[in-house]
Amino acid sequence: MYQSQRHYVPIVYDRYHMQAQFGRDVMGAVRLEEAQKHRQEAEALKEYTKETNNPELQKMAREKSHEERKLYTELKKSRWILLKKDDHLNERQKTHLLDILSEHRDLAICYAMKQEMTRLFTLTDYEEALAGWAKWIQAGLESGIPALVKFARQKQKRIQGLAAHALYPINTGKLEGFNNKIKVLKRIGYGYRNMDYFFTLIRFHSLPADYSSPKIP
Repeated sequence: MYQSQRHYVPIVYDRYHMQAQFGRDVMGAVRLEEAQKHRQEAEALKEYTKETNNPELQKMAREKSHEERKLYTELKKSRWILLKKDDHLNERQKTHLLDILSEHRDLAICYAMKQEMTRLFTLTDYEEALAGWAKWIQAGLESGIPALVKFARQKQKRIQGLAAHALYPINTGKLEGFNNKIKVLKRIGYGYRNMDYFFTLIRFHSLPADYSSPKIP
């Protein structure tokens, strides 16, 4: 009697989705939380200027409020600086990044965790990767940062799938990137009545950047 054989298919978590989720649920959440603190401080100082009659204290409070508002604006605009790789930043952006990390402890911790995550995805030894992810998750759980603790707790159940990337280094970054390109093409066209044209447009945008039309003799 024939008996079907069951084959074990390992689950692998790729870097693209992990980094995307970490950037959104951890870096993004902590960045906005820190920015909100600056905004609240700026508003509190503004209210203080109305409560005191001391001109000198009013001036100091206004200046401090202006600084807090500036920090709030800078953090709101710093999303991509915190998510980009170091070698993709220019000198001005690197300086700005160092300023942000030196002034915001929680963001600095999350940024260091992001850097370590990137390194773990370059490992090719399963046992080394398993040990590395275990330390990474433990550090996240002990960080005391709610968003990071929650993220680490979620990944604790998936540690084998994370370490499996060392054996099966898959990456869906290009696939996800092109899917996003298709979404943009669909959106800017406000819909397409002719689907053949839409698919032709997709094929055109799938050509390599250095593609050139054949020369006509």
